[in-house]
This record gives sequence, structure tokens and C-alpha cells, in this order.
Amino acid sequence: MLFSRFFKRRDDGADAPPSSAPSPAPGKPAAMPAAAPDAARRQAAEALLRREEVVDERNRLYGYRFTYQSDTAPGASSLLLAALADAGIAAFAQRRLAVIPITADAVLRDEHLPLVAPHALFLLDLRREPAGFIASDTGAAVIQRLRDSGARAALAGVDLAPATLLHAASADVVFLSLRDYPLQAFEKMARQLKAIRPGLQLAAEDVHAWPERRMVASRGFDYCLGDFLTTPDQDEQESRLDQSRLVLIEMLNLLRSDADPAELGVIAKKDPGVALKLLGLANSPAAGLTSPVASIEQAILVLGRDRLYRWLTVSMFRVGQTRDRDEALLEVALCRARFLEIAAADALPRSACDELFLVGLLSLFELLLAQPLPRVLEKLRLPEDVSEVLLTNTGPYARFLMLALAVEKGQAARTADLAAQLGLDAATLNDAHRTALAWAEEALTPQST
Repeated sequence: MLFSRFFKRRDDGADAPPSSAPSPAPGKPAAMPAAAPDAARRQAAEALLRREEVVDERNRLYGYRFTYQSDTAPGASSLLLAALADAGIAAFAQRRLAVIPITADAVLRDEHLPLVAPHALFLLDLRREPAGFIASDTGAAVIQRLRDSGARAALAGVDLAPATLLHAASADVVFLSLRDYPLQAFEKMARQLKAIRPGLQLAAEDVHAWPERRMVASRGFDYCLGDFLTTPDQDEQESRLDQSRLVLIEMLNLLRSDADPAELGVIAKKDPGVALKLLGLANSPAAGLTSPVASIEQAILVLGRDRLYRWLTVSMFRVGQTRDRDEALLEVALCRARFLEIAAADALPRSACDELFLVGLLSLFELLLAQPLPRVLEKLRLPEDVSEVLLTNTGPYARFLMLALAVEKGQAARTADLAAQLGLDAATLNDAHRTALAWAEEALTPQST
């Protein structure tokens, strides 16, 4: 039984729909057809593309900020926009937030038009514009041009000068970085920005710990960016493995050893909630049955091993006392798992790719379950190589996990070095990660659960 097959998959080519932009309103400038992408430019741009999670006020993964590592190089903004257009980010921004850094010059050249979408947010950093930009008419013209094209505008690098506040009042979101201000000044900025216009949203950047996350939440910030999401919360009390989660783990162990439905049914009946959910899934309209399922064993047969595996794994993250951030962590874990599986597909046998999927999925278990990892893994009968990398970061899969983390953090040089050590083509890894992102998002949508 291949562990990773319990998730419904599409062909890899279907995970990144082609870029599209909504039709402009009457009287607004129309987007010019995108030119055929230059292969060398596209490859160079995608190699330096980074994605940073954006969480909302409930710690849900709301979208991503897309950046370019060489964003101070000449033409970096144009390269980023071209790479994002090639990657189909306009289609992504039909569903989720896509924060896209842009310069005033790029806006005035209408380079943003192919990326305009309902959830695209174009971020103008005032610190990177020429001196006098704020006081000139150009600043207002740039924001107005974004508005006229149907786009949403965000500002970073703001201060409390009257001219700056005037521009902030016309923006949709203002970004404030914790590293740019002492705490008292940061709080003052937040208060005054919130006061200039009802509905103006704030995003906090460079949030690296959960106490900082709670602080900005208490100050009314709508979005938060930083690496806090995948770090332990020291103020969180250690939880315990409740009965439902133990039942799910035991059922997963049985499935991995090809147990029959009768054995699985015995375990499922230990928890009424698990048993009822299985019956509900089997009797849902999606199952297409003409008569209802009445027994747990029959429900397991109707669902099939692949769908049951998918449900059991996701449910392990969702049962018991869940927190708002758990769904975001689950999405990160699923993306990491799928990325590892895709990245190793041409280098390792199928069984090893399945185990790498498991490594990625379980790499955030400690955070998700608020449990010491050894205590969690002692309940799971895992392959030795999987346990080794999760517990000690050693063994044949250790470099693969390091590679996944380097790609997530946008560490291009480290990614290239690890790819060379593993005999992988570094040029394919950004495509693999983009495919994994789309796959994880689809896996957690209601229709695929």
C-alpha cells in the first residue's frame, strides 16, 4: 500500500492553470496580450522566486507574498512580474491573496495588468522610490492607475508625515515591519493608520515568535507575515493524545499493514465519533449509493483504502482541541510532503518517494499536536529511515528534508547545493514546489475532503 496515494491527485500539468486577468471595467485600460516568455529569463526569474505565508487574524493561511531575492537589481520588478505571470499567479489570485511587490515605474508601464485579479494586492514600498516621490504628483498617479485597472494597492515604508498619510488613506492595506520601529512607535503607527480611514487594513511583517504574533493581533492587525507559524509556542501547554487521535493512528497502522475491513472496524468502534464520521462519509451523495450503509465494515469497503487513508491522515490533525493555526500548518505539511515526493520521483524508487511523503507530512506533527515528537512516533509503526530523520535529522532522507526547508525559505544557493548533493536538477524544484502548493490547497478544499 503506497501511503501517499490516499490523496486524490490531478496530473501535474493541471495544478498550475494558465494565467488570466479579469476583464477591465468599461473605460479602463485593457491588458495587453502577454508576450511569449523568454525561456532564459523565465528560468532565471523562477530560480529566485520566494513565497512567504500570509496568515489572517485567525491564523489561517490566507495567501502568499511573492518576492524576488535580487529585488534590488536593475529590472528586478519586471522580472518578478514576468515570472509570476508565467506561473499563473493571476489564476491563483482568483481564489487566495497574492501580495505582489511592484515599483511605480512598473505600474506606469502597465506591467501589472496581466496579474490583476480579485485577490491580487500590489505592494509599493515607498522606501525604494526616488526622493520626493511622496510629495510629487507621481505617487497619487500610481495609486490611481492601480485603481483604474481594477487592482488593489498596498503601501510599505510609510511614516506619519501628512503627505504619506494622504497616500495611506487611499490604499487598501498598509504593511508595517516590527524590525523598523521600537515597539512604542510601532503601536503609535498602527493606531494612527487605523484612525485615518475606516476599513484600512494593516499587515505586520517580520513576526518571528508567537508572543509577537499575539501582540500584533491585539493591536488590530488583519494580516501577519513571518516565520512564527512553524515555530513552537512556548506559552502553549503540552496537550495529550486523546482517544480519537489514538484510534486514528491505530487505524493508519493497520492500513499500512494491509489489514482487512473487519480489523479496521473493530478499532473504529472504539470511538463513537470516528465511527459516525465513517458512516456519514460512506452515505454522502458523493458515494453514489442507492441504499444506505449500516455497518462500519461496509462503510470502510465503500470508501476504499485510498480515500480512507486520506481522511484518516487529515483527521489526525483536526480531531481533539484544534487551534485556528492548525489548518495553516496542515497545508504547509501537505505541501512539504508532496514537494518531497515530486522532487525525488526521478532519483529514488517509488517506495522511497512514499516514505519521503510521510517525512514531510509528519515533520510538523510536534507543532500540530503540541506533543514531544518521540511520544507521538512511538504510537506509529514507521519505517526506520522515516523515524530517523524525524527524530535526529540524520539518515538517507535528512538532506531531502533540508532541501524542502531551503525551498520554502527561498534559499537559492542552499537549494542548489543540496540539489547537487542529491543528484537532482535544481531548475525543476520551483515547478515542483508550485505544483505542491496547488495540490495541498486542493486537498484541503471541501469538495476533495
